[in-house]
Amino acid sequence: MYKKVKQYAINNGFTVEEKNGLIYGRMNGFFFSIYQDPATMAKHTVHLWVKEDKITAIPSIPDFLNQCTSKHQYLQSASYSGTKVTAEFQGIGFKWQKEYTPCLDAFLQEFTSFCRSNGLVSCCESCSSGLGLSLYQIGGVEHMLCSSCYSNTADSLQRKAAEASKKGNGNMVGGIVGALLGSVLGVIVWVLIYQLGYISGIAGLVMIICSLKGYEMLGGHLSKAGVIISCIISIIMVLVAEQVCVAIEIFNVYKDYYEISFFDAFRSVPSFLEEPDLKAAVIGDIIMGYILMAVGAWGTIRQAYKSTSGGTKARMVASVTSASPADDN
Repeated sequence: MYKKVKQYAINNGFTVEEKNGLIYGRMNGFFFSIYQDPATMAKHTVHLWVKEDKITAIPSIPDFLNQCTSKHQYLQSASYSGTKVTAEFQGIGFKWQKEYTPCLDAFLQEFTSFCRSNGLVSCCESCSSGLGLSLYQIGGVEHMLCSSCYSNTADSLQRKAAEASKKGNGNMVGGIVGALLGSVLGVIVWVLIYQLGYISGIAGLVMIICSLKGYEMLGGHLSKAGVIISCIISIIMVLVAEQVCVAIEIFNVYKDYYEISFFDAFRSVPSFLEEPDLKAAVIGDIIMGYILMAVGAWGTIRQAYKSTSGGTKARMVASVTSASPADDN
């Protein structure tokens, strides 16, 4: 969990579940949750659950959210389903670490003040009831539901889990082909960054993501075996990417003196690696690449593996009484 968002939550008395990447509490009497993206430090999803509680027309909630999106720098999108607000935040640029948490707080303050001023109330996102509400986390997504709606949702989840278990590993051959094709994009990113004189974890992250997506698209189902296979393919493709980079260097050095093609240079890489200095440099690049790849892609791998473990999981996070505008954190 991003430390500044965690500290913000602690300072304001909100509940922090660091293991689950979740923060929740009340602001201006309205219950909200903040979910930490497991793969990206500065990426959070905010949920609030509100509805109108009077006949008098109020300003359009979607219009107000659109104003917030244009006003708050790191608010990437905000939508309203009729009972549930979903706001996506992501830190971008060079100054986000200083301004990200204040932006998150400013949105929560502004939107909950809007809700309070216009007589909105908390509600079940399914049936709009304001009674017997609890916060649930279902498949890694937060929902506010009454007990009756949750019971129906739990039954649906069990059916989905049973269907998922029947899929097994899917089309493994197709999945492997998809993972290979996806990893090629990671090789391209690796080579492009290498030409700038850098080794970057973003190339490894792209390779992992594209391998997983490729396996899922052509395999029909991302299983535990699919996650492991995609990771193995990505590890192997790092070696291929490094060999391509060395071949480019060889080609650039010798093309003015000999009539060689890139493929000639690629085939000659093993011979050049017999030179101790070059071999040491290449091994160092590969080790550094694997370290950066692990750091950049660990959250994505963990989330993909968790999503294949035991179907869709659901749990009650906290009991939520119907919020009163008079209650202020």
